[in-house]
Amino acid sequence: MAKKPSERRSYKEEPMELNLTPMMNLISILIPALLISTVFVEIAVVNVSAPAIGSSPDQAEPEKKPDKPPLNLTITITDKGYTLAGAGGVLGGTPKEGEEVGGPTIPIIQKQTSCDRYLKTWPPPRVKNKVSPRCEQAGDSRTFWVYDTDVLSKKLVEIKDAFPDERRVIIAAEPETEFESITDVMDASREIKDPGGETRTLFDEVVLSPGLS
Repeated sequence: MAKKPSERRSYKEEPMELNLTPMMNLISILIPALLISTVFVEIAVVNVSAPAIGSSPDQAEPEKKPDKPPLNLTITITDKGYTLAGAGGVLGGTPKEGEEVGGPTIPIIQKQTSCDRYLKTWPPPRVKNKVSPRCEQAGDSRTFWVYDTDVLSKKLVEIKDAFPDERRVIIAAEPETEFESITDVMDASREIKDPGGETRTLFDEVVLSPGLS
């Protein structure tokens, strides 16, 4: 005999409350752990401007001519080295034995170079170094043709001492010049650290030549 509905189910189902305490405890543990494991990346920005082509149409009055003409310091990067030029012409270096007189101001040199920065490739200028085996493993070091940035920094300090008010430097390069070579010149020309650890500003207004891509 079938039972009555009231006899079959005489109790009511009560709604269950969701316990969020374990989830909140887990989140409170994960958040500090994620913050500790976060890797912060520092990004350096170099302010670079392109040279102006022609005067502005809004310029009503011509600017007064300075008493002293600008230096117009230009550093040209080639596969042979750095050529420095100013308003008075090319700033020549002292040619070493066997070097051509009309060569670059600071020629490239052969130097023991770490491979950490140039894995699976060659240090610039690569057109000179491709005859040698490329860098394969981090920690290795080999003798390559490299740009002499140390001499470049010393030369720029001498120019800054002679022209303390100058701040602009123009960087030009051949179409085949590697990007690393250009950024190295930017770093060397903007500032330098003296033996005491203090930073000295050299030519912080960097202008890229129109032919530089």
